[in-house]
Amino acid sequence: MSLRQTLARIAAAAAFVMFVSLEQPGGYATFPDQWPNGTTVTMHMQLGGGSGTLIDGSTSWNQAATTALSTWNNHIDLVKFGAVQDSTSPIGDRNGVNNVVFDSTIFGEAFPSDTVALANWWISRGTLVEANITFNTAFSWNSYRGPLRRSGGRTVYDIVRVTLHEAGHVLGLDHPDENRQSVSALMNSTISDLDALTADDIAGGRALYGGGVASNITFPPRNEPNDFFNQLIALYRDRLGEGQVTTYVDPEGAVVWLSEYARYRVGLCDHATAQTRVFSQIDNTGTYGVCALTPAGTIPFPPRDEGLQFMLALDAKYRDDLRRTATTSFVNNEGAVVWVLEYFRYRLNRCNHADATTRVFQQILGQGIQPTC
Repeated sequence: MSLRQTLARIAAAAAFVMFVSLEQPGGYATFPDQWPNGTTVTMHMQLGGGSGTLIDGSTSWNQAATTALSTWNNHIDLVKFGAVQDSTSPIGDRNGVNNVVFDSTIFGEAFPSDTVALANWWISRGTLVEANITFNTAFSWNSYRGPLRRSGGRTVYDIVRVTLHEAGHVLGLDHPDENRQSVSALMNSTISDLDALTADDIAGGRALYGGGVASNITFPPRNEPNDFFNQLIALYRDRLGEGQVTTYVDPEGAVVWLSEYARYRVGLCDHATAQTRVFSQIDNTGTYGVCALTPAGTIPFPPRDEGLQFMLALDAKYRDDLRRTATTSFVNNEGAVVWVLEYFRYRLNRCNHADATTRVFQQILGQGIQPTC
C-alpha cells in the first residue's frame, strides 16, 4: 500500500505545484524547501482518544502519534516538533495550524484509492509555513511494532510508523525509491514490516536540520583517561580496600561515554539532551554537535547527581539494550562518574594527565578539592 504526500501548495499563489526532489547519491531524497532554522513545528494532535488501549499500550491515537514526533526530535537539532495534545484549534487547510487528523478526505479532496495517509504543506517565500497530516479513515488502524498485522482479511496499519513517514515529509523528505534510490528507509513509498527510522532516514533529517555546533573544547586523547581509570581501579582495590561490585559497563566504555556526556554538558547541553545524544552514538544513529560554544573562563561541569543519573542509565542500557553480561569492578557507578568527571574538569582547566590524576587522588584520599592548573 502506498504512502504518498500531496502536491505542495504554495501559499502566495494558492496553486498546486509539483516539487522536484533533490536526489542524494545512494540515499535519501529531499524537497527544496524547508522550515527556517530555530522553528518549533507545533503539530495539533486531533486524532481523538481511540477505542481503549491500543496494541502497544498507548492509551490514545494522539499519544501514539506523538511518540513518532519525539523520535524525530532525537535526531535533528535546528528544527524540532512540538505537540498540542487533544487540540481544539480549527481544522482546515491554509489556516496557520498544523493539523493531525483522521478523515475520509484531505480537506474535502478525495484520497487516492491506495493512499493510507498524506502530508500537505504550504510554502511562503521558499520556506515551509504550515503542514498537515491526514490519516485515511477508509483503512484500519492500531499502534504496534513488528510485522504488519491483519484482521478480518484486511491490513491493520500502525499509526506510529505511518506518522514517522508523514512527519518526514513535513520536515522536507521525499521518497528515496521514487528518486532512483535503493535503500532501506521508512521514507520509501510503500508500507512494510519496517517499523523504525533507518540510518538513511536519519541521515536525511540530519542533512536538513542536523546543524549543531562544533565544540571549541578539546578533550584529551582516550588513552590518557583510560590510564586514569585503570589507576583509579587500583587505588580503590589496593589503598581503599573496596570490595567488588557488579556492573555491565566495561572500564573503556565508562571512560568513552562519560567523556562524550561531559563534552555535551560543557557544550551547554542539558542533562536530557546530553544523554539522548550519547545514546544515539551508542546506537550508531548519529554523532551530534554540542548545543553552544563553551564560555571563556573556568569550564563548568554538571552537578554530580545528574552525572550519576547518566551513569545509572548507561549501566541499564548496556544491560538491557546491548545485552552485555555482568562483570565486576572495584569502582562503583558513583565513584566512576564522580572521579572521571573530576579528572576531565582538571584536564579541561589546563592540567596535564599526571597533574589531573594526582589532584583527583588527593581528593579521594581526603586532602580536599585541589586547585586547577
